[in-house]
Amino acid sequence: MLGVLLVLLGIVAIISPVLATATLIKALGWVLIIAAIEQAIYGLQNREEGGIFWNVLLAVAYAIIAGALLLRPASGAIAGTIFIAILFLIDGITEIGLGLRLRSGSHARGWLLAGGSMSLLFGAIILYRFPLRAMWTIGLLVGARLVVKGITQIVRVSPGAQPGVGRGNLNRAA
Repeated sequence: MLGVLLVLLGIVAIISPVLATATLIKALGWVLIIAAIEQAIYGLQNREEGGIFWNVLLAVAYAIIAGALLLRPASGAIAGTIFIAILFLIDGITEIGLGLRLRSGSHARGWLLAGGSMSLLFGAIILYRFPLRAMWTIGLLVGARLVVKGITQIVRVSPGAQPGVGRGNLNRAA
């Protein structure tokens, strides 16, 4: 089910990359607002730990960045482009590492290696083209990655998948 949802979201993002980018930036803004509220509450409730100033300062920083992302999503897209490029690079390294740990006959191995390679390539493309076309690049590349991530999920949980593959047990190559 998750795999199908990821594929569908990926297709929507590919069809409308600017809308997808704006949605991602606004979602990040709302997550940061929630983080700001949580950080402020934590800081005020745990005064005895010390550091109330730093906790509240961090909450204010979260709130300011959230406000900037929500009020100026184009500027947020430019800043978010760097973060998403880094996320793609980390995702690529991780997925390739996971793919290499699976047995060579595994159906999921090829998808993990392909998805990881795709993420590395997308991270490099974003950094190479930065900041040109930041508003559509994020949505398009995230959409393509969601499609592959969804297919990988579907393959990993399909009835023909090998036991343990995709369920937290990675089998080392013999």
